[in-house]
This record gives sequence, structure tokens and C-alpha cells, in this order.
Amino acid sequence: MKNIKFFNILIIIALAFTYSAAKSQTSYNFSDGLNTAKSSGKIAVVGIYIPGDNWCGKMNAIYSSGKISGVLNSTFVFIKLTAQGTEVYKYNGKDYKASELVKLFESTGYPSHAFLGSDGSILKFKYNGELQSSFSGYLEAGDFEKLLNFFSSGKYKSSDLSKEF
Repeated sequence: MKNIKFFNILIIIALAFTYSAAKSQTSYNFSDGLNTAKSSGKIAVVGIYIPGDNWCGKMNAIYSSGKISGVLNSTFVFIKLTAQGTEVYKYNGKDYKASELVKLFESTGYPSHAFLGSDGSILKFKYNGELQSSFSGYLEAGDFEKLLNFFSSGKYKSSDLSKEF
């Protein structure tokens, strides 16, 4: 009887680890993410954040939620970039500090998301008729999924993102 209980506990623990591993998304630093996007032909999502920020922390929970994590892992290359970082990355033949990349992506708040083509180009899009390089602000899972679908479907090329929300 003790062996059956012990065996059942082991199964529960194994399932818990499997479930938690399935929910996590893979994230890259900027250089590794660009290389992975290029080799895979996928769009890169750059999640721009400030460590310790409440809204950025909540956005992290969204990234790890089941469906979002699955979409990020299967359809995109997910890059995390700290807005205040001093790390230096090569981008388009130039060296940039992480904080300079954030400015290049025209991030205006945190968390923020920029989208890069597999060639590293910034995927610009319209929001309320204005051309944007990034989308700033916390999004609930459903809205973040809409944002991801907007880019994965190619709608960013001809549609206005404001019509998706």
C-alpha cells in the first residue's frame, strides 16, 4: 500500500514538472534572438522591460500563460531586452547599448513590444493612422494574442492595429 502511494506521488510530481515546462516560453538575448530569427525565418518579438516594474512583471506572467507561450514558441522568436541595459549588441552593422536599441525602436513606455523581420528589419505598423515601431503598455492575454496574430498573419503590412482592439 505504501508503495502505491509513493508511486502515485511520483506521478503527480512528474506531471507537475511536465505541465510547468510546457507553459514556459523560450526567450533569447538580443543577439541570439536575431540569429535564431534569421536561421528560422521567424518574426522576432522584442519584449522591452524594466526589471522590478510591476506592469512588466504582470506581462511576464502573460508570456508564460499556456496559449501565449505556445504561440511565442511556435510562431515567433521571443527576445527580452531590458530598457536600462548597458549590454552592447550589434544591430545593422553598428554597436548599440540595450538602452539605445530601445530608443531606436521608439519605445515610449514599459512593457513595450517591437517586432523584427527575420532579416532584423523593424516591422512598422499603423496605429490610429500613425506609423509606429513598437507597441507600449501592458496587455491582457487576449489582447496580446491579437497583437501576435496581427503580425503573424501579415496584417501589419496593410491594416491599422487600432481596429483589432
